Parts: sequence; structure tokens; C-alpha cells
Amino acid sequence: MSINGVVGQVAGGVRGNTAAEEKWIKSAPPEMQDQMKAQLEMQKMQELTQLITQMMKAMHEMSMSIIRNIGG
Repeated sequence: MSINGVVGQVAGGVRGNTAAEEKWIKSAPPEMQDQMKAQLEMQKMQELTQLITQMMKAMHEMSMSIIRNIGG
């Protein structure tokens, strides 16, 4: 699976909220619910960005290791 495939799968999960998150949002006053949904989405997007960054760093380190080993 490519990195784009992984990102696509993870990003699909970012859009949906868990049952616990939905319960938490519905327990809030109606005027706060939209803000809470936006806050949750921003948090999930930040986590996704960190995951992608870590994956790309690991791929870079693996590539550099291969290049160093080829160089002798």
C-alpha cells in the first residue's frame, strides 16, 4: 500500500466522530455544539499531520540508510 493509500484511509476516519464524541457534543448546549465539532476536527487534522510527518521522516531515514550502505 502506498503512503497516499494510508493517508486516504486515515483521513476518512478523521471526518467521522466516535459514539463517545457524539454523546459529548450532544450533552453540550446547542450554541456550543458547532464549535465543539470544529475543535474536534481540528484536533484530528493535527494528529493526522503529525502522523504523516512521522511517516515521511521514517521513509527518509530508511532511504538515507540504503544510500549510505550502497556507498560502501
